[in-house]
Parts: sequence; structure tokens; C-alpha cells
Amino acid sequence: MNTFYKQLLMGFMALVLIGCATGKNAFDKGDYETALDRAVNRLQSNPSNKKAQDVLIDGYRVASQYHLKRIQQMNRSSDSFRYESIYNEYAALNRYYRDIQRCPACLDLVNPKEYLQEQEAAAQNAAEVQVSLGEDALSTNTIEGGRQAFGHFQSALRYTNNLPAIDSLLTEARNMGTVRVLVEPIPVHSRSLELTNEYFANRMFEFLDGFSRDRFVQFYSQGDMEAYDISPDHILSMEFDDFVLGQTRIESKTKEIKRDSVVVGQFKDKDGVSHDVFGTVKADFTTYRKTLASTGMLNFEIRDAYSNQVLVQRKLGGEDIWQYEWASFNGDERALTKDEIRMSKQKEVPPPSPQELFAAFIDRVYDQAFTQVRTLYRDTRL
Repeated sequence: MNTFYKQLLMGFMALVLIGCATGKNAFDKGDYETALDRAVNRLQSNPSNKKAQDVLIDGYRVASQYHLKRIQQMNRSSDSFRYESIYNEYAALNRYYRDIQRCPACLDLVNPKEYLQEQEAAAQNAAEVQVSLGEDALSTNTIEGGRQAFGHFQSALRYTNNLPAIDSLLTEARNMGTVRVLVEPIPVHSRSLELTNEYFANRMFEFLDGFSRDRFVQFYSQGDMEAYDISPDHILSMEFDDFVLGQTRIESKTKEIKRDSVVVGQFKDKDGVSHDVFGTVKADFTTYRKTLASTGMLNFEIRDAYSNQVLVQRKLGGEDIWQYEWASFNGDERALTKDEIRMSKQKEVPPPSPQELFAAFIDRVYDQAFTQVRTLYRDTRL
């Protein structure tokens, strides 16, 4: 490429960059917000930039006319949500006003107008529409109506906090939209073991309490239901089938271990100098493994409290195997590694208590129970 074309290309690229920096390209495409933003930024750093001045003057005039015309059109509309659109138009105009106010060079070129009162009025009207829709939803006195009402009241608060009794309306809507779940006592059946489900029950309620935060679902014990004088919508039942402990098994395995080049003695040469005697040492090393398996099943069910229709029913099973290892040896200890010596110093221990084994088994199944709860109530976020 010769010098002439290189200069021509560089000049064209410079024009493109200048157009982008001053907002001219954005203005030509009807993107007034971007055009004004770029023009203001350019004039803050270079107040005498002629292209940026022209974009600001023409851009603010055209953009103001555009937004004001849209406001007039929406004021004539019967759309219930027109005030939200009007609010957004005034918000754009006030954004232009604030940007230009921060640019002294811009104020010499245009006289921006503030529409703060108009924007606040539109916000109040938009919020009142949402409150009215929320009250209509509340009048249905249904769970779905409560959730819709809660959404409308939250939308209203996005526009203004100046809403009488909005907190009580939000509380009423959340209460109406919340599914109340009675968690029945959790029995444990075992033919030969005395077990308590306190560990499992505590973990379940800890999870359920955390899960229900910021959700349209709440879990209660029977005592809570009676204390608050409320009735359940769903009933969660969990029941452990027979928890069984297997027979304790002990397995052993013996191997011969040899280690070469071990000092086994000393001798003196004819000059009386002592020397090490190297040889091979041996030991019979026996490892022991004691195991005890525990198995059980959790019947998990959630049903509708009014129709008794079963919503979820699962049998959640699990097995936990406790094991312990130790060792012994017969022979020369020097044949063993440090880990083998450590194992040989460990002694046989009895298995944990049935209650401890039951708790370990519970750890296998409670995640499965939580998954069922998450799945059924996944669409209950506020």
C-alpha cells in the first residue's frame, strides 16, 4: 500500500474515532442517550470541541422533544401501566439534566430543564396502580393470589416508599401466599435396639428453617401449629423402618516382611577397629480389620392436608459401614516401616454404640430428604 492510501485510510479512521468520541455517530442512529453522554464527556475535557458542541445542542433539543412527545402519547393511553413508562421517560430527561449540570461548558450551550416533580408524580401513580392490583389479588384469598399481591406490592416500593400501610399489606400477602407444612413427629422402629431420632429431627428442622427464609413456605411442628392456631396446607411425614445392625466381622491377613542391609551386629578387626555387620531382618506382620454394617430405610411422604392427595412419596435407603484397623507382628521390629509400627501399637476397640451407628446412617439419608423438599418447593422464592 503506497503512502497516499495509507494517509487516506488513517484520515478516515481518525474521522470515525472523532465521530464516536463526540457522539455524532450515536446521534445519527437515534441513540440520544449515548450521544449526549459522549458529547458531555468530550466537552468536559475539551470545551471548544465543535463537533461535540453541535451534538449537545442538537441532541438535547431532539431528545427532549422525543421524550416529551412520548409522555403526551402515554398520558392519552388507557394502559394501566402507562405511569411506569411515563416515569421512565421523565427519568431519562432528568438524567440529561444532571449530566449537563456537571459540565460548565455544556451550560453555556444549552439550558436543561428539570422534571423532578413530574417524575415523582409518575412514580406515585405507578405505585398506586401496583397497590391496587395487589389489593385485587388479595381479595381472591388464595395462595397464588397472595404471591401475586406480594409481587405487586414489591413493585410499588420500587417507585416510592410513600405508601400507607405497605408493610402490613406485604405481611398479609406473604402470609396468604405461604404454604404451611406440618412436620409430623418422626418415629423410629427397631425390633431390638433402643434408638432416638433427636439428631435427625434437629438436623431436619435446622435445614427447613434455613430453606424457608425468603420463600413462600413455612415448616411447623405440631406444637407450633397449636401455639399459633393455624392449620396446615401440607403434611410432611417421615418414618424410619427397622434399623438393623449386621454381625461384627473381623478379617486378618498375614505377610512376611524382609528388610536388607540392616545392622545386625559389630566385629573388631585385628587392629581393634569396630565394624558394622549388615544382614536381613524378618517379621510376620498381621493386619486386622473389624467391620459392622448398619442399614435402614426412611419413608418420606408429603401430602395435601385438605384432599390427602400424596404429593411426594419416596423410600430413602442407606447403608453405613463402620470399620477399624490395627495390626500385630512377630519377629524383628526393624523390618517394619513407621506406619506399620504405628498400626502395631493400636489395639482392638469395640464398635460404636447403636445410637452412634444410627447417627452415621442418618447422615446417608438426610441429604436425600433435603433433595425432595428442594424439588417440591423450588418455585416458592419471594
